[in-house]
Amino acid sequence: MLAGLKTEFPGVPVIALTATADKLTQKDILEKLNLHEPSVFVSSFNRANITYRVIPRRKGFDQLLDFLEERKEESGIIYCLSRKSTEALAADLKEEGYAVEAYHAGLSNEVKNQNQEAFLRDDVKIIVATIAFGMGINKSNVRYVVHMDLPKNIEGYYQETGRAGRDGLPSDAMLLYSPGDAIKLRGFAMVENNAEQSAIMLKKLDDMVNYCQLHACRRQYLMNYFDEDFPDHCGSCDFCLSEFTKFDGTLIAQKALSAVARLKERFGNNYVVDFLRGSKSEKIWADHKALKTYGAGADISKADWQRYLRELTAQGYLQTEDNGFPILKLTPKSEAVLKGEQKVELIAHHVIEEQEHEVPAYEIELLAALGRRRQEFAINENIPAYIILSDATLQEMATYLPQKMDELRLISGFGDVKLARYGREFLELIVNYSKAKGLESRIKQKSPKRERKPKKTKVSDTNKASLELFQQGLSVQEIAKERALSPTTIEGHLSSFVQSGELDVSTFVIASKIPAIQNAVESYGAERLAPLKEVLGDAYSYGEIKAVIAWMNFMQNAKT
Repeated sequence: MLAGLKTEFPGVPVIALTATADKLTQKDILEKLNLHEPSVFVSSFNRANITYRVIPRRKGFDQLLDFLEERKEESGIIYCLSRKSTEALAADLKEEGYAVEAYHAGLSNEVKNQNQEAFLRDDVKIIVATIAFGMGINKSNVRYVVHMDLPKNIEGYYQETGRAGRDGLPSDAMLLYSPGDAIKLRGFAMVENNAEQSAIMLKKLDDMVNYCQLHACRRQYLMNYFDEDFPDHCGSCDFCLSEFTKFDGTLIAQKALSAVARLKERFGNNYVVDFLRGSKSEKIWADHKALKTYGAGADISKADWQRYLRELTAQGYLQTEDNGFPILKLTPKSEAVLKGEQKVELIAHHVIEEQEHEVPAYEIELLAALGRRRQEFAINENIPAYIILSDATLQEMATYLPQKMDELRLISGFGDVKLARYGREFLELIVNYSKAKGLESRIKQKSPKRERKPKKTKVSDTNKASLELFQQGLSVQEIAKERALSPTTIEGHLSSFVQSGELDVSTFVIASKIPAIQNAVESYGAERLAPLKEVLGDAYSYGEIKAVIAWMNFMQNAKT
């Protein structure tokens, strides 16, 4: 319908703008709007201040926590595939003490607007969202964008990562990738009764997968996708920031290209790899087993062959064509390699496989008993049971059966405070149960407890800036307004000076409140603020709790 504007108002200038579009989409826009020989301006797609990383997803939540550990005072967006997963992840992050809210199309307009406004004001540091969030959001200080699931296409991914660092300062884009994501998304990519559109969507998904599996500069791949030339080393993606040892892989390349040629360019990666490795599977055609190249790569693992094929594709010696499913084809560059006229370098890759610990089953009866003991503590202390210990901690105890306090310390969720307050009571239950059932400790079967990185004690410039304004007589609210930050952030800055002894705790908390906060911290630990806030109630602010924790740390350091 917009195309009619040029007919109705031929003398009125028209400008069409878009953020992220490849050449095909640009052509489509010009045709649909009926614009004849218009001037076209395309600025660079490159966002030089964003560092791109793709990390194999193993323990996604732990990997996310590691990423967030050094970014607690920064704003970020975390994208998930489903509405349910956004709410679950937001709840888990709240448990870890993060200021976070969920955003998806299923929420009421009131809740969506409320969460969006809180994020824009910096009252909420993190938004966990589906792709429903972000269009039109102009928040310049988003320092990172994380994708917990594989995006459906490069355009969407690039647009979403582009919401980071709009102020031009260094920012991060991290994607946690699992090959299973692609299989799940292929079903969503199919458009009913439209084979042509389905093929386009599947090709876009394959491009996204290729980006994740890339062994080359990610920025170059993105720029080339949008038809922009770019050198093969950007210096700010995970590939370019890593050191790799390359080796002469010409023979490997020749075997791979020869296999594709002898299979008449009709099969995909998996079949080619199985063929090269001499698989005895019935899915390998009988006449293919008679070919000279069959089994020529039996000395190379399946995972390495998959990686080499991806590298050869990235270097332009192979290409993928999708005719219902992706198949490998030769390229104009293939012939020189097959003739021995072109040397091919591949990346030496030494995979250190994580030792897989077979997790034993937990003891159902013991878990129930531990749950009852936790509930007794919760009733006596008039607090929610999860603040005592989480369900995950109970399950670990019922699984690994620690028999001594030193072993109990290895269970996730038991810091010094929890150990001193509840350790003996829970340990007694476990020991008695184990004796009755003839069971021993399984603690050696447990993976090492996840340790947090030590916090840096260096005072940052941004903290100093807040202190200087505070010393000039400005209130927390006035400093927040002056610096375009949230009051919560300013309170965090100033608390660091309570911990160093440069500011007095009474400046932020009236004396009558300090004992209650101190008691809560001593009872439940200072690892997470949210449970402490829930115990103390609305009469106590997060700023007051932070200040008292900082003061307690100062007093402890003074003693030692």
